[in-house]
Order: sequence, then C-alpha cells, then structure tokens
Amino acid sequence: MPISGDAFVDGRVDMEKLRELLELGAEQEALDFKATIDFSNPKHQVEHVKDLIAMMSLENGGYVIVGVNDDGAVAADQPEITPKHFDSAALTQKVSAYVDGRVDIRSAVHDFPVATGSTRKVALIYAGPPPGLFPLVVTKHGEYTPAGASRPKSVLRIGQVVIRNGTTTDVLGALYWERILGRYRAKIEADARRGADALMGRVVGLLEQAERGGEPTAPIDAGMELTTFVAAATILIESGSIARMDQFLIPTLGDLQVRVSGSEYEDARLVLDRVFVLAAAAMLYGTEAQFNHVMDALARYYSGIPRIADATNPSEIRRATAWLDVLVRLYTLGSLAVRREKWSQLRALVLHRYQVTASYGYASWLRHAITQAARADVLTPPDDERAEDLAGAAVISRARLVALDVPQLRPDLPDGMEVSDIVLDSLCQFDILWCIIAQSATTRPGTMDFYPSSSELNQYRADPAFELIATNETARHILFPNLSDSQIVELVTFVYERAEQQSWNFNGFWGELPGVFQLWAERVAPSR
Repeated sequence: MPISGDAFVDGRVDMEKLRELLELGAEQEALDFKATIDFSNPKHQVEHVKDLIAMMSLENGGYVIVGVNDDGAVAADQPEITPKHFDSAALTQKVSAYVDGRVDIRSAVHDFPVATGSTRKVALIYAGPPPGLFPLVVTKHGEYTPAGASRPKSVLRIGQVVIRNGTTTDVLGALYWERILGRYRAKIEADARRGADALMGRVVGLLEQAERGGEPTAPIDAGMELTTFVAAATILIESGSIARMDQFLIPTLGDLQVRVSGSEYEDARLVLDRVFVLAAAAMLYGTEAQFNHVMDALARYYSGIPRIADATNPSEIRRATAWLDVLVRLYTLGSLAVRREKWSQLRALVLHRYQVTASYGYASWLRHAITQAARADVLTPPDDERAEDLAGAAVISRARLVALDVPQLRPDLPDGMEVSDIVLDSLCQFDILWCIIAQSATTRPGTMDFYPSSSELNQYRADPAFELIATNETARHILFPNLSDSQIVELVTFVYERAEQQSWNFNGFWGELPGVFQLWAERVAPSR
C-alpha cells in the first residue's frame, strides 16, 4: 500500500532507499519516476540531463528512479535499462557538459524483484544541489531532431536556469525567485551572527587557557554558532555546575515549548540540536548525574508538549513533529552511546516513561514518539492500520541525516572519514537495544512496548547488538541490571521474533539470531 508523506532526500542510493522511495507510490517535487530511458535516442539523452539539472535546483537535491511507472511499480512492459548508462561518473560527465558548476550525481542500479519471481533492473539516481546558493546556469545548447522533422527541437538553451516546479521540469520564472532569495536571506542572517560568535569564541578561548580551579565558566547561549557552542558546552560540563546547566536549559527549553505552541517552530530544530550537543558533552566528558540532568530536562519538555487527539489540524501536527524531532535526536545520541560504550547513559536515555492515563503509558518515550508521528501522518497515512509498522526506517534515516548534517552530534566521527555506514549501523544497534530495554520495563507483558525500526533494514546492521548482549557481561548487566541471563535470553528472543516477523512486511531482510547469541542462549537457558 502506498505511503503518504514527502520523499526524504538524504543522498543514499542503496536498495533500502529505493524501496523506501517506491513505497511512496507517486511522484513528488523531489522524486521523479521514469519507465525507461534509451540512451541511443538523442531526445531521451538530453531530456534526462534536463531532469537531473532540475532536481539539482532544489535545496537538498532530489531523486530520479528509472525503470518504474508513475505509481512506483516496476515497468515490466518497457525495455530494460542498461546498467553502464547509469554509472555515477558517466552521468556526472553528461550533466557537467551542460552547466557551469560542480555536479553531485550518485547512482546505483538494483535488481528489483517483481511479481513473477524474477527481477528487473531499476536505477536510483540522486542529483545533489550545487555548493552555492543559486541553481546552475546552462552553458551548452541541447537539442534533438524529431523523426520526420527538418529542424531540431531545443531542450536546453544557453543562459537558461532549469528548475523543478512541483512534479515537472521548468525554466526559472519570477515565482521561483522567492525560494532563492529566502536561501540568500538565511545566509545573510548567518553572516551577521558570525561576528558576535567570533567575539564569543575569543571569550571561550580565554577561559580554556585559564586553570579551572575557580568559579568562572563560559557563557553559553542557544544562538551561538555550533562550533563555539561545543567549546562552551564542554567547559560548562567540566565545571560540574548543575546550576549553570539549568541557567541554559530552563529558558532554552521554555522557549522551545513556546515555539511548539506557536507558528514559528521550524527554527526550533537548531535550538534542539544545541540541547543535544550539551547532552553529548555530558555523556562523553561529564558524570552520569550531569547526563541524567539534561535527559530529565528534555523529558520534561517532551511531556509538556500538549497531547493530540486526531492530529487533523496544523497545531496538532506541529506537536507530533516536535515529538518526532526529539525522537530523531535521541536516536542520534543513542548511536553515540553505542559507539562509545556508554551503557549506563544509554539505559537512562531510553527509560523515560510517557504516561497517557493513570493506568496506561509507554515504558519509553521513544515508543510514544513513533506512535504519535505515525498517527499524525508525519510518516504514514492515518487510515492505514499498519501505520506504526511503517514508521521505523524513516526514523533511522532521519537520525542518520541529522548526524551527518550536524557533526557536533557525532564528535567521535570527525569529518574527513567515511561516517555514513558507521552511523547507520550504530543507529540500528541502538534501535535493538532500546527495544529490549523498553520491553524489560513494560507494565504490559506480552505486548510490544517497542517498535523495531531496524527490521526495515538489513539484519547485519543490528546483529552486533545481539552479539554484545551475549559476549559482554559487563554491558549486559548494566543494560539489564535486575534480570538473570535466562530472563535476558527470553526477553531478547521475544524482541527478535517480533522484529523478524516485522521484516516480512519489507521483504524479509531478517533470518535468525546470530550464532554467537544462540550458543550463549543454549548455555544459560538450555530448557527454553
């Protein structure tokens, strides 16, 4: 069943991303479907180049999928595509010949299963935006001669700016300038802030040079540029002052609460990033008490967001979006805990209960956020009974993008190294760990007080979490302090079986628990 919602543009071109986009079931501004492209046909060649240039005009770029119909179904009645024509380097060369700037094209050809049991080749192409603020200008004439015609037809003209307008390719007009100037205004505002941040950076630098034996700590403000904020947050954490943490947390989270209730929520994500940067600093450089203090403050903000009924109006959708934004960053923070083996902090992160009524609640706010995001149609349509079951991969994908876009939330993985798969794998491992921890704390035994988001992706990404539980006794007893090994086996098996069953809704990427876990389980719980 098609899923409503916007295509999530993160630059991935793997099979999992292809499935995610095809499940949307319709073209969008950032998503174009093509049944086939014949590269021996000059018309097909130049129009394909034009479509890719148009996708590059979008702020985050967009996707073109070749080999499928307008509804996302495989175009089995069309000639199959030739993989070599969709090589990233070949496409980059073709597009670069027509424009005046750097081109970011990524592509992959996948063998996609069809109803007959065979496969068809489908190409997934990502056309990224140029590094500057403005779309690229056409520098070469592109044309073809229609069959039977005596004169060529022009597709691209020198000096044109080709854009994506809705689900069509268009030429720059007056209405589109508002988008471009909006990007420019945002840059001007950032530049204006940079001068103030430079001064604050010098203050932070002076404080870093001083011995920290006295009271002084760096001033910290949510409006700081992130690099400056990280330095100030680290000094604040190292000072050990809970009171000074509150001087930042109380007004900042209070401001976020106001934004959720108003119409100016979009910029709130930037503020939320800084709160989570502080949490990351507390996790890595502070005490468990400091980390828990930040988490408690975030939980109060989360619980203070007014509840939603049917999420049919913009106000309620904004609240569900605010919950989702916290969820995505909790995943990012949880993946950091996995990579740095901060097991006490990981458990503390998960176990913030969300109470709906006096007798009903969720063992973890993560489960509540996934449920509400699905019900509010942020991820899936409300009339789909399996709405919650389709929410997971989108959450992990969003968390991965936040981690890539905000390197301060992954301080252990600096830019310059290949971080994408490391982040994605640790997100999947955190996903499994939080599910098991939440189920261990549920007041509703036998029901799923979790959702295994990683079940929509390949199992090998999550397997190290199961292996950790089996092989690392210290981690196991920190994550599950009140359970015997045999109880842990029973709990893990319960969660795994649900994840494996869930995976079949997404073509069954899961098979069985890792052998290391099975051997350990047979030893500690032979009668299960």
